[in-house]
Amino acid sequence: MDANGVIDEQGKEFKAIVSNGIKLGASLSIAEHISWLRCLCPLNEELYRSHNERRDRVTVKILEEHTQARQKTGQTKQHFVDALLTLKKQYDLSDDTVFGLLWDMITAGMDTTVISVEWAMSELVRNPHVQAQVQKELDQVLGCNRIMNEADISKLPYLQAVVKESLRLHPPTPLMVPHKARTHVKLGGYDIPKGANVMVNVWALARDPKVWRNPLEYHPERFIEEDINIKGADFRILPFGAGRRVCPGTQLGINLVTSMLGHLLHHFKWSLPSGVRPEEVDMSESPGIVTFMQTPLKAVATPRLDDLILYKRVAVEM
Repeated sequence: MDANGVIDEQGKEFKAIVSNGIKLGASLSIAEHISWLRCLCPLNEELYRSHNERRDRVTVKILEEHTQARQKTGQTKQHFVDALLTLKKQYDLSDDTVFGLLWDMITAGMDTTVISVEWAMSELVRNPHVQAQVQKELDQVLGCNRIMNEADISKLPYLQAVVKESLRLHPPTPLMVPHKARTHVKLGGYDIPKGANVMVNVWALARDPKVWRNPLEYHPERFIEEDINIKGADFRILPFGAGRRVCPGTQLGINLVTSMLGHLLHHFKWSLPSGVRPEEVDMSESPGIVTFMQTPLKAVATPRLDDLILYKRVAVEM
């Protein structure tokens, strides 16, 4: 994408591959979980093969571009791709490993951030008193003559609480990514055989009335009243998983969502379209490995800042 927001052909291809990969990853075919049913519900192996080939072609091109740039300048930029190329040489990583790491970071960190922000915004337009409280905090810390930066996040506890509460009610991956039992275990009176696929319902954990007061209420203050860790240390809320399989981009994801929400709320006041009541916002979920809103949120933005130059697009050299 250039400074004017125009996407070139490679960008369009990249976007299509990501979109297609999400659809394939959200497949609900029972044959993926019970192998002996594949004769009755065969998987479309050709579809997976052609997608992987298409993805690999783009990946090779991206890696070659970075390799040529390094050879031309003799310098290594601080990009994720360049870091992977350095590690590939240092630890003799295979191409499959590099491809896998690159696409894990892309697919796990792209849609989940957007999903989290949209769900948070839907709650904020339905709860204008919460939005007003966040904006009051932003005005006290930032004023109205500059924009928010990452260093400000630590000074915005209520904004952080809003992010945590949004992730509690609306985890972007409600069943996390699939796990597999390494040994036969007995859990809650149930036998789980070795090799069984295990899905952890973090959506249900975060709405359990046994451990949460008024679990269906959007109430960010609960994270002000109690210091609750959302990075895997508290099993009541696990939007990023826990243990050795915890999301490696946890802090990055939290910072991105907090920063995006902070900018949106600092720059604009958000309200529902004329005639739409808060209870009429469709909060149903689109099923899949990630949960987009079934009906995309529509909201009206009203500028809040004094200096209009702060609303201008700033071109950034990538």
